[in-house]
Amino acid sequence: MRAWRIGGEAALKGDVRVGGSKYSALAAIPACALADGPCVLRNVPDILDVRAYLEMLSVCGAHVRHEGTVVEIDPHGLVRRTLPASWSAALRASTYMLAVQLVLWGNAEIGLPGGDRIGSRPVDLHVKALRAMGAEVGPSADGGAICASVARLHGAHVYFDQPSVGATVQALLAAVRAEGETRLDNVYVGPFIVDLVNMLRAMGADIRGGGTSTVRVRGVPALHSVDHALIGDQAEAFVFLAAGAATGGQVRVRGIEAADVGSGISKLTEAGAVCQSGPGWIEILGPARLRAVDVQTGPLPAFYTDYHPPLAAALATASGVSRIVETQWRERFSYAGGLRAMGADVRVEGASALIPGGRLHGALIEATESRAAAAYAIAGLAAAGETLVTGVQHVERVCENFVSKLQSVGADIAETVLEAAAAADGQV
Repeated sequence: MRAWRIGGEAALKGDVRVGGSKYSALAAIPACALADGPCVLRNVPDILDVRAYLEMLSVCGAHVRHEGTVVEIDPHGLVRRTLPASWSAALRASTYMLAVQLVLWGNAEIGLPGGDRIGSRPVDLHVKALRAMGAEVGPSADGGAICASVARLHGAHVYFDQPSVGATVQALLAAVRAEGETRLDNVYVGPFIVDLVNMLRAMGADIRGGGTSTVRVRGVPALHSVDHALIGDQAEAFVFLAAGAATGGQVRVRGIEAADVGSGISKLTEAGAVCQSGPGWIEILGPARLRAVDVQTGPLPAFYTDYHPPLAAALATASGVSRIVETQWRERFSYAGGLRAMGADVRVEGASALIPGGRLHGALIEATESRAAAAYAIAGLAAAGETLVTGVQHVERVCENFVSKLQSVGADIAETVLEAAAAADGQV
């Protein structure tokens, strides 16, 4: 099985460039299906989720060309097809095809969404928005899919009981071609939502309020081609910033704006790191040892849940006891067992974790989701001795060339192959 072999106790130093935003890409790709001509997306991350989405559109008849960070999508030839449950189970963002299919053909069917192993993925807010716009939505006969139909989507007032990335994207994709005006209240406020709004506006959509909790959309008859560059990935940027801070290093992350990682930078600064930034870059200077902080996750602009596991790994090396409260996905705490194996006395109680900082040591650990894998990389780089991490394929869902990017800032990390029996026995 594939694994990372990590040597620790070396300060990271240098420049690293992040890829395009995963969440921006997974919203922009289905948006291209609504255009009346070919679209070009730039700064697209070459990750598993993006490849899966592009394959999905290709199988449905779109012409797709993918070269490096550039994707061209020509929706001509696109036909409605029931998306296989296997795709939907692996790709949560496949849910956005509900809005696309309703706009284009008036009926839709997709399998239930999946993604990282961090808990169930409710779609109740997606359904609420589509029903408000006139769609009939319900489960398939066997319960394994979501079906929807509508004569014509129309404007509506939709209040989301809680901010949701997926439901916000779903509602925007449906509203831009609906008849009349749609008002969306308590939408998710994040840089990737603003990126989608900017792209849709460039396609001719009439949207006001992007970047605020209330967005108004007046539907238009058609959307035209676009050439759009995606923003950088804020969660990936935070991983490299946290790694620099945890190892007492100096790392400059390029391809990202400081405002897009604001809550993460604030907590690293509170923990003793020094941060500087300029147009398109952020630099972190880690102290000899971080100090403990208290954190509570929440919808952006609060502390972002995707930052939680990487920060937890960094705080496992800090002076004092840190506390992290997770309000979004309690399953984020899957990293706790691995950090315990490395000597961290992490105690999870309900929705919070107490993390007494200390000296970490190498161990053989398995990641079960993408953010936990990144956290283990950070912990391994700060630990004494050698760390072996399995389950590394999860990172490929969210970050391209993760190992080589860490190597570019001096990390002692390399991919290797472990015999399954040896890994099961904890032997290296």
